[in-house]
Amino acid sequence: MEGPPIQLYIQGEDVWRSEEDWPLARTVWTDFHLGGPRDGLVGTLSESPGSGGERTYEYDPLSEESRYGNPRLVYRTEPMAGPMEVTGPIVLNLAAKSSAEDTDWFVVLMDEGPDGESRTLTKGWLRSSHREVDAERSKPWQPWHTHASEIPLTPNQPETFAIEIMPTCNVFQPGHRVRLEIASCDSVADNFFWYHAAKALKARNTVLEGSGGSRLVLPVIPR
Repeated sequence: MEGPPIQLYIQGEDVWRSEEDWPLARTVWTDFHLGGPRDGLVGTLSESPGSGGERTYEYDPLSEESRYGNPRLVYRTEPMAGPMEVTGPIVLNLAAKSSAEDTDWFVVLMDEGPDGESRTLTKGWLRSSHREVDAERSKPWQPWHTHASEIPLTPNQPETFAIEIMPTCNVFQPGHRVRLEIASCDSVADNFFWYHAAKALKARNTVLEGSGGSRLVLPVIPR
């Protein structure tokens, strides 16, 4: 029990490190805005918000592709020029709308290598009807959902969903990218014993991008 109270395993460098506080006092909370070309399911993550836009997908819980967690939106940064450490709690402030009165959001944060292979770092999820947060107990990097009642969505009306993503410790090495995936179902085929059951409602879901749209808040550690 001697020594610093926090022991971290830093993925990407495969080393252990001791720390005194959590989140780390030197954390630089950095916004990465969702954006990119308007067509298709693939967008960008950037510190510059850019112009507003939308990206839409159709979710059918009875489709074959839903068994594999599809369709999903993919957002990626440019390749890293130098190492970037992300250590701590993470939140996705998702601005979105749905044609349904309720829908689920499944979020995966990944480290994508230069060869296109991706390594899952951490995940988060939220049911839209449970989006209410307790402002007094919430923190900018960690929303506190009350789960006290279900609040249906108004179809096609934009809402903001503060989605907590479990903390991680990872160094994105030069040439690697931060990759964010968003879907409305988990993959039964890949996670048969651990998948999360999604709402069995068809939905046309739209993610709002650019200035005033969705943003991923990452705990970047200066190096």
